Amino acid sequence: MAGCGLGSMVPAWKNDIAQVLAATTNGSFSSQTFGITSGTSNCTNDGIVKAEKAQEIFVHYNQTGLETEMAAGSGERIDAIASLLGCPTHSKQIGLLSKKNFEKIVNETTRKDSNLILSALKKEIGLDPELKEACHY
Repeated sequence: MAGCGLGSMVPAWKNDIAQVLAATTNGSFSSQTFGITSGTSNCTNDGIVKAEKAQEIFVHYNQTGLETEMAAGSGERIDAIASLLGCPTHSKQIGLLSKKNFEKIVNETTRKDSNLILSALKKEIGLDPELKEACHY
């Protein structure tokens, strides 16, 4: 079963084939990961997926788009990762930070492993006094 997320909220998608559509929808929009961590979209935030794992999953499945948005300094994926890092009201600052430090976060080495991108982003957040205080990852 697709479980929770945006795909699970479509009432007509209850048979086997529709569950594939629901899972695809959840993967395309990362709504299941966000739903699990936020307790929305028919999901619970009771520890099924811990915050760190949700961050890893999100970055893995959104790496290319996230890299593009980090280079630009804004976007929906930046907003989502800010939420997953526990500081949804600081997405603009995370966007600016990732743009400014893009080469430190996304480079030839980190591109090989999405977890390295996440670690590099967290490192840069930890060096920023405001974000270090605001984000709880």
